[in-house]
Amino acid sequence: MCASLIALTCAALPAYAQGPVNSNEDVEAREEWFWAQRSFPFKSRPYDQMAFLHTNLSRILSSYASSSKMPPLGGSWRSIGPVGFWDPGSGFFGSGGQLDAGRISVIVPAMTAGGPMYLGTASGGVWRSTDEGGTWKPLSDNECSLTTGGIAIDPQLTNRVYIGTGEANSTGRGCGVLRSTDGGDTWTSSSTAGIQVSGGGVVSFYTMLVDKATAGTVSSTVMIAGVNFSSPNGIARSTNSGVTWTTVPSANVGSVTSIVPHPTQASTYYAGARAAATPAGRGVYRSTDAGATWTQLPALPVADPASVGRIELSTSKVQPNMLWALVADVTPGNSGRLLGLFKYDETTNAWTKLAAAGVVTAGTTRGDFGTQGGYDLTIAVDPRDPQKIFLAGVRAYRSFDGGASFQPMAMEIHCDWHVIVFDRFNPDIMWAGTDGGVFVSRDAGNTWVARNAGLAIAQYYPGISIHPQATRVMGGSQDNGTHLYTGSLFWDGFSGGDGGYTAINYKDPTILWGESQWSTNGAGIVRKDATSFRSRNTGIVASDRGAFIPPLVMDPFNPAKLYFGTHRLYRTINDGVLWAPISADLTGGSGVINSISISPADSNTIYVGTSDGRVQVTHDHGVTFVLATGLPARTVTHVVAHPTDPLRALITVSGFGMGHLFETQDGLASAVKNIGTGLVDAPANSAVYIPTQNVIAVGMDVGVFQSADNGATWALGPAGLPNAIVNDLVYQQATGTLVAATYGRGMWAYQVGGQAAVLRGDVNADGKVDAADALIVQQALAAAASMSTVVFPRGDANCNGAIDAADLVLILRAAVGLSTGSSCVGSIR
Repeated sequence: MCASLIALTCAALPAYAQGPVNSNEDVEAREEWFWAQRSFPFKSRPYDQMAFLHTNLSRILSSYASSSKMPPLGGSWRSIGPVGFWDPGSGFFGSGGQLDAGRISVIVPAMTAGGPMYLGTASGGVWRSTDEGGTWKPLSDNECSLTTGGIAIDPQLTNRVYIGTGEANSTGRGCGVLRSTDGGDTWTSSSTAGIQVSGGGVVSFYTMLVDKATAGTVSSTVMIAGVNFSSPNGIARSTNSGVTWTTVPSANVGSVTSIVPHPTQASTYYAGARAAATPAGRGVYRSTDAGATWTQLPALPVADPASVGRIELSTSKVQPNMLWALVADVTPGNSGRLLGLFKYDETTNAWTKLAAAGVVTAGTTRGDFGTQGGYDLTIAVDPRDPQKIFLAGVRAYRSFDGGASFQPMAMEIHCDWHVIVFDRFNPDIMWAGTDGGVFVSRDAGNTWVARNAGLAIAQYYPGISIHPQATRVMGGSQDNGTHLYTGSLFWDGFSGGDGGYTAINYKDPTILWGESQWSTNGAGIVRKDATSFRSRNTGIVASDRGAFIPPLVMDPFNPAKLYFGTHRLYRTINDGVLWAPISADLTGGSGVINSISISPADSNTIYVGTSDGRVQVTHDHGVTFVLATGLPARTVTHVVAHPTDPLRALITVSGFGMGHLFETQDGLASAVKNIGTGLVDAPANSAVYIPTQNVIAVGMDVGVFQSADNGATWALGPAGLPNAIVNDLVYQQATGTLVAATYGRGMWAYQVGGQAAVLRGDVNADGKVDAADALIVQQALAAAASMSTVVFPRGDANCNGAIDAADLVLILRAAVGLSTGSSCVGSIR
């Protein structure tokens, strides 16, 4: 997140068990929230199980897709975006009215003039643009992992593209290295045997390079990668064009966060090692044989070698004997701050610490480098003028005097910088990757412009909501706030922070609810109506234990009544003016509430699921609670009550090695039943009943699965969904719309029962296409406060699956009798 971190106390406990975490401490808190669900009740994170799942994903999914039984939900999903969203106006992101998208981990500018460029995203796969970021195409939706840590392109065979899966910024594990010989259209997997950690898991990547001296071959090119390794050897290497990999046994360097080539000496590389076997081993290493062996440079001039954390490196062609190192601090109490900017001189074999005045500005978090140096850290030295140095952490800075002083740069765009890279043909053109997407400067950093249109890479948390007419969908995302869909693939910002649960007033859609992450200030609940935007947290005790993304739900009979979960269940009956607890601690004593579900058939029946494996239900509006039996010792991620039977509910469970979907049919009076025995052994995050089709759908870490026989058999969900984590599923029966929220590929919609044919352009369904229809589309595009008609699909006048400005133009042209070309406006489809 976009501010300073404050060190955790009681570090041995999970973040959720320590009381609320600081609102600025989102990087560590969200990491802990993600992994605590998947690891409970064990202390170690299931990296190996997660890696095994992804390295075998193709085989696993094909076993479900090849079922002889026809899946009940045929057809396919359609992306509803966002393909960019407007800054939520939090006052911190400050994207200057430009589109944001989501976290970028790596950028590879075009290797040839006018050629394609590539992006690697946190959990939305690899994307390609052939028009300098004007449009983007996803390349790896169906591959074994959508987390990306490195991309490398052979400079001699530019259609040979390599992906290092597993983004080390999030301590995730991927499925090894993917190789393409056609510019990313198709992929094959490299062997993972040489880059496995103990237990069979695969490393995650910080960076990946193709050795220029051996480039251009299909079988003998050398490749080098910096990886996040639990063993001492954090450099991976391939000598056969990426087919097989090994770690370099003599490189006792720990995790390697940066590798750069020497600008003039072939086969010479520098590597920044952040966690060697001993503190003295932390620092910079050099190889003169294309990475086969490495020697440590002199120690960095710091008071304590143990303070050396993440290291990012840069060189400049016009001063090839110099190397610059940007280093983060890991000293307790100062962790994540800037330790220093250093310059190494090959001729003297010595380091110099540069003053870097102006980077750390105590007391001004908006302009400060921040305390997230282990997460966001990057440096680039101008290839023409080494006096120009660009560096970034939470915010970005540039120097015109060789690092003596710095001034803030690009304050108008999204914070949390992960990459700065120069165009190969014009260094005045610079590309930046942040938590908000990709941005370009064409004037050496003076001004920056978003290139996020078309990038559907938002990472959505649980807690999405949909209006009964399906004209509005809301969701909270990682580090990009909460967004509102009104028909256009470009979404509107609602609020900032790490967005969380949402709610839409089903009687008055102008009333919207959202939240930011749990913090030392407690709940970040906000309510917006046509005239106001206000916090609604009064009565919720900030010292309660709360999940990083705490549940907030609206009563299905009274929209002024809402529920919120910490370790207790809270209720408001006056639209959030005042909250009060209606339960004691519903966890085992150290957990938090993850899910709340009110029965649509009986609002006195409320189900609650917790992080420590408990589910309870009250049938008397909180007077008494019944504890479920038969559940495994795993985190409960979601509970959903049946739409017509208050005694039935689905329960999803995270982790590995146990069942992942359970059901009660008697309101927890007897032990719950495992109805997911045929599901893949992967964390389950959400489930829904689709009663019109007699279907249960489950959202898991590897997509959506469906059953038409109450769990006896399972098939993959509708086709077309990328292999992304599905954090939430919501079904709107009134319109037959199923919406999936993914962590990395935005949101997707599926029309249950198929979409009825309609007159395209006739938005108000009066039998003709006229100016009244255009007005409704215009209101949708402008996020009008209320719309009485479902805009999609009638308003989709060009049949591209979305509502956009082209639809408005086509409807207007049809209304006045002008040509509409080959579009579908005026036809029944």
